[in-house]
Amino acid sequence: MSSAAEASDDVFFEGDMEVTMPLNGSRVVATPPRSHRKLLIFLLLLVVADGDIVIPHPESPYYQRGERFDRSVMRDRAIMLCMHNGVLAMGLSLIRELRCLGNEELIQIYHCGQDELSVKSRDILFSSDNRIELVDNWWVKPLAMYHTDVRHVMLMDVDDIMMKNPAALREADVYTQTGTTFFYDRVFADCKEFVNDVDDKEKYLPKLFRTFNYNKFNISEGEDPSEQVLNSFAYRGKTCHEMDSSLVLIDKKRVGQTVLDVMLWFITKERFRFRYSHGDKETFWLSFELAHVPYSFSPWGVSVVSSTPNKDMTKHPDSLCGSILQYMPVASEEPEMLYVNGKALLDPYPQGIDYVPKAQWNNMFNTFPTHMTPRLPRTELNTTGHGKMYTECLIGLGATPLPASFAGMLLRRRLHYLGIVTGVLGSLEHCDTFQVRRLQEQSNVEHTA
Repeated sequence: MSSAAEASDDVFFEGDMEVTMPLNGSRVVATPPRSHRKLLIFLLLLVVADGDIVIPHPESPYYQRGERFDRSVMRDRAIMLCMHNGVLAMGLSLIRELRCLGNEELIQIYHCGQDELSVKSRDILFSSDNRIELVDNWWVKPLAMYHTDVRHVMLMDVDDIMMKNPAALREADVYTQTGTTFFYDRVFADCKEFVNDVDDKEKYLPKLFRTFNYNKFNISEGEDPSEQVLNSFAYRGKTCHEMDSSLVLIDKKRVGQTVLDVMLWFITKERFRFRYSHGDKETFWLSFELAHVPYSFSPWGVSVVSSTPNKDMTKHPDSLCGSILQYMPVASEEPEMLYVNGKALLDPYPQGIDYVPKAQWNNMFNTFPTHMTPRLPRTELNTTGHGKMYTECLIGLGATPLPASFAGMLLRRRLHYLGIVTGVLGSLEHCDTFQVRRLQEQSNVEHTA
């Protein structure tokens, strides 16, 4: 790290960061004395977790770590982000949010070349957290999934706003049953593109399953679409978007190499032949389907939050049009909100300043959403009696208030985000969610005392 960078670090973070940098907002990092670190690293080679010998952190030049990197962090599970300079504030604020929620896992940040993530950006990342690892040359999300040596991968978008530590997802039945957790996208009923498109006079999905070269990947069963895909909205022509890839969980060891090889084929071959997906999202579940490997979607369909600039709750309170929201993928009686994928909740210009004059109302900065679509199985939209709306709207699916804790969580994330944008990195030290209820309880205790 350059001397200039070190000097700037002293301004942002006073003291010895190996001792003082919090990982979760409630306690400091426990770093062993320097004299014991070589012994600790040696002992790590002998650790066995889930029957696997834990290997040391790779020393390839493609992997970059800060001087204070915590080598005691395990590599069997990690959160993976794809970042570039333009989303540094969003990505780093997510990292701090994860630490505030108690997540202490390794975080891998994939980027493509020096131009995508500058030296300054890397120095800020390394200064802010001692369990970050940068990996160069792989920026597309499925490619990052293919490349990483981590077993339990949690791939996240940098604009995810989490309501709880996502590590809990690995304990849910959805993940333990198949080693995967996928989430549904919005239902676009009148869309004839992507997985609902026609490929040379034949619907794309049936043709893909029939003509795919199974022998090339040693898939002995050949064409054998699962009941899961045959009953899917995508296969039945009810939508052109099946999967939302803002949060993807895969146990790479459990699912096997064939799935990953098919994934690589989609990335390097098929996407240049046919536009089967808006971005990368359909690549994940399609790779499992072609490899005949079981995969799990959340039992719940996608939800959204209300859009303040679009005046959802005033104009059409049964049809919300804001950012995607996902519930915990568990069959609990009480719905539990998991996260919002919401750049419009953080960035005042979510589509860039140049697009402000022609931006849709529901894509503008969403100052304070108040409601969310209720938790439902994947459901077709109810357009009866509704006028023309934006395609992102979940028409006729209703609205229910957001949890009381959401406002405080959103404010904390915004403070982290704005602190990074303005260079006031001291904001990253705070994990308070500013809940009035807590202040009231404290006031009551003091009053009774």
